[in-house]
Amino acid sequence: MAKQYRAFISYSHQDERWAKWLQRSLEHYRIPERLKRQHAGEEPLPGRLHPIFRDRDELASSSDLSESIRSAMRDSHALIIICSPAAAHSKWVNEEIRYFQSLGRSERIYCLLVEGRPERDRPDCAFPPALLHDDSDQRLPDPLAADVGNNADGKRDAMLKIAAGLLGVGIDDLKQRDAQRRLRARGAVTAASLVIMLITVGFAISAHLARTEADIRRAQAEGLISFMLGDLRAKLEPVGRLDLLDAVGDEAMNYFALLDKRGTEQEVYSRAMALRQIGEVRFRQGHLASAQEAFEESRDVNEALFKSAPENSTYLFELGQAEFWVGYAALEQSNLEQTEVSFTKYMEYSSQLLSREPDNTDYRLELSYAHSNLGTVALENGDPQIALRHFQQSTSLDEKLVAADPENLYLKHQLGNGYSWVGAAQLELGHLEESESAYQAALDSLSDLHDTGENRLFTEHYGQNAYHLGNVHMHQGELKEAEFHFRRAIEIFNELEAFDPDNAIWRSDRGISAYHLAELFMLTAREVAAQDQLARALADFEQIVAADPGDFRVVERLALAERLLALTMLDKSVEQALELSDRAQSRMLGILAEETVKTRTILNASIVAETHGRILWRSGNEESAVSTWERALALLTSHDQFRLTQVAVERQIIQHLRGEDTASRQTTQLADAGFKDPRFR
Repeated sequence: MAKQYRAFISYSHQDERWAKWLQRSLEHYRIPERLKRQHAGEEPLPGRLHPIFRDRDELASSSDLSESIRSAMRDSHALIIICSPAAAHSKWVNEEIRYFQSLGRSERIYCLLVEGRPERDRPDCAFPPALLHDDSDQRLPDPLAADVGNNADGKRDAMLKIAAGLLGVGIDDLKQRDAQRRLRARGAVTAASLVIMLITVGFAISAHLARTEADIRRAQAEGLISFMLGDLRAKLEPVGRLDLLDAVGDEAMNYFALLDKRGTEQEVYSRAMALRQIGEVRFRQGHLASAQEAFEESRDVNEALFKSAPENSTYLFELGQAEFWVGYAALEQSNLEQTEVSFTKYMEYSSQLLSREPDNTDYRLELSYAHSNLGTVALENGDPQIALRHFQQSTSLDEKLVAADPENLYLKHQLGNGYSWVGAAQLELGHLEESESAYQAALDSLSDLHDTGENRLFTEHYGQNAYHLGNVHMHQGELKEAEFHFRRAIEIFNELEAFDPDNAIWRSDRGISAYHLAELFMLTAREVAAQDQLARALADFEQIVAADPGDFRVVERLALAERLLALTMLDKSVEQALELSDRAQSRMLGILAEETVKTRTILNASIVAETHGRILWRSGNEESAVSTWERALALLTSHDQFRLTQVAVERQIIQHLRGEDTASRQTTQLADAGFKDPRFR
């Protein structure tokens, strides 16, 4: 039976950075093509080693491994232990090893030694007891481990040893093929319509690599990189063709790694700018982990520059930009803790800039962005009242900027986005009419920008607001208006996809629009149309998740779509419906175990669980259905926040458990807010 995860990483929280590094390295490692061809006649090798499950919880409040952890381990091909003295003394690492051994897969356990010694009798032994003795306390053979130490395997070869084990190939063969592939990659440049420019960049970088201390060559290489990622990017972004810069980004990252800290102050500044631009290109393509890497490098370089010249406002501005992108990439990966840290620093830097030049329009705009960012964090943290205050401060600043420069399209764009965030906060507060009004203002503003055809980003945000407004109409029971806006959103994202089929943001937004339209079609008995839209949504989400399993927002959307497909199949095949529902439920449990729990995730997990319980009940497994509903209700009520859809799901589950007349408080809350969404009856 196929497993969902290539491996499960078990580690002590003291070794979290090593676990993150290994997960990222394995998931982004491309299996050499020659090696795949060599094994073509056997069980074929995958293109990538993903997904890798990394447990983030020490489970200190539990007395046993949670079912979600056990489920993830059962669904993993292998177990990787991050070995250190901390891991050797961790109860939970040991329990995870014991459980995996109990599954009869001891031969699929791999060790990565990051600290301590391998000898079992030393006080700093890195191996947990379960690797040294079996349940009857019989001595086991000494474990073999890949060692990250510089005097041992080193990081790269240690990762390759683990990868070889997961793939079932010889380490020497893998290292040889990997070395050949990396040599080819260093010399590769892109083609397409930019072939002449990219070859020029390749020559410049190659010249630098041959003479690393040649200042002239270094300046040429960095100048060309800056051009490609600056001026040329500005021309490609509006037409959605950032994919043409992929090879430039890869070569530039290798080049900067070799340079380390060398160069003049101006060259270091250019390097920081280029790193941020590389991150932005990767971010737009949905490659969040590699984007985060570029953003963090850019921030570190900028921070060093600013510390060397704190009076330099340009360095302070660029430090703020880098910190924003670190936070934004963290937000998209559901790392709210890092997001809040970075966005708070961004607010601090923006305020400093404006205090230096109170009449600077750009700095006023930065402060507006900063308020909007902190509002987003508050919204994700389930505090819409604080979020609304930030969004209102942001739009107030934007309105003044637009009034002073009414022909500025980018200021209008920022104002339109501000109205949209106000609409989101009002919706969270249960103010449907105010939310509709704000989203409509956003749509009107962005519609005018879309019509100019100046920038695909204007069109993207126009499409996003179309489906947001459609969702508000659904909450108000206004299906005709909702259908109009969902259809419009799909049209917009179809247009955008024609410009850049690899843009993950556009594909995900089209998928969620199609998902909502499928829900509406099901409610209005248009089953064939519902199936068509749902198939589109599933295809979009599956493609994104296949490319980036760590994009949890899209994984949640995929789980919701699978849950809806299960409902459409319930009358035809309870067994198939249950299989789909199980898959959706497993995805949500995996996310809940993997990331900091947020209101949105709790809500989506509860929606999936409510449906899963219904299908379990229909299949005759009433005890499991009740258990599923009770866990979902406990999860919902563990966060004391008012959210209309959350209250609506809570009402559904209470009615399942206790009868129609037992959720009067929730029914009253929804009625008072004018909530008439037929999806939550």
